Amino acid sequence: MTQKLKIEEKYSRFWPMIATISGIAAIILFAYYLMVDEVLLEGFLRLISFSFFALMVLSLFKVKDGKVVISFISEDNTLYLKYHVRDRLVYEESFQLQKIKDLKIDQMPNKSLYNDFAKKDRCVRFKKGKSNDWIYMAQLFGRVIPLTHENAVKIEDFVNQEIKK
Repeated sequence: MTQKLKIEEKYSRFWPMIATISGIAAIILFAYYLMVDEVLLEGFLRLISFSFFALMVLSLFKVKDGKVVISFISEDNTLYLKYHVRDRLVYEESFQLQKIKDLKIDQMPNKSLYNDFAKKDRCVRFKKGKSNDWIYMAQLFGRVIPLTHENAVKIEDFVNQEIKK
């Protein structure tokens, strides 16, 4: 029998507001830079304006991408993971349930400055077969999908329940 579980990526509703505010700040600081005659102040204003512009562009990419929805489907002793972005399937992978060992909830890997600030984000890891290497369960194109603790627990319970069958 097929069992399904849908989980959403931890996604902040503040991304559009961050993009808007940083865009406005970049425009205001750049306009002020054009009016100032002091060389040192011009340099600082240009640097800060560019920083806000970069933040706006990165935030717009996050808004454009939207949140990732992961469907966990257990069928015939295989766990299928389907990743959807904006109701479009972007990636699919599968794991044999009997090869999943030592499933655990863990902190996100520290690969960016964002992870230093977002300590509450969680992920699910497991060992596959006889290997001692940990594999991240929800990983899309090399990026580990951040989860809330509640969603990580749901995934752990779902997979453990399917392994026991």
